Amino acid sequence: MYLNFEEFRTKLKSLGPPVFRDAAPANTAYPYYVYSVSSVKRVMASTKAHATVTEYRISLFTNGTERELVPFYAAFNNVPFEPFSALLGDENDVTVTNFNSFMDVVGDD
Repeated sequence: MYLNFEEFRTKLKSLGPPVFRDAAPANTAYPYYVYSVSSVKRVMASTKAHATVTEYRISLFTNGTERELVPFYAAFNNVPFEPFSALLGDENDVTVTNFNSFMDVVGDD
């Protein structure tokens, strides 16, 4: 099942941590989610565009562990998304992990 944008955003916000588009404000406490547009595709059939599909990058920034992804997996259980990968970083002597994935969201056109 694919989601439209409002369904996507509502599910993401239901997870608990704050959700931001493109970037979190400075000094935001961990954990939090950030989503941003990765690409926009058109679904073509019979030489016509029938739908727009936007791929979003979803990132969980945390100083915790991968267990913080459990609510995401539960909320998006029936929605296809790419496996999460992790990037480690250091902010103010604290190890921060950016767990990120990609999800297609259908347009409302």
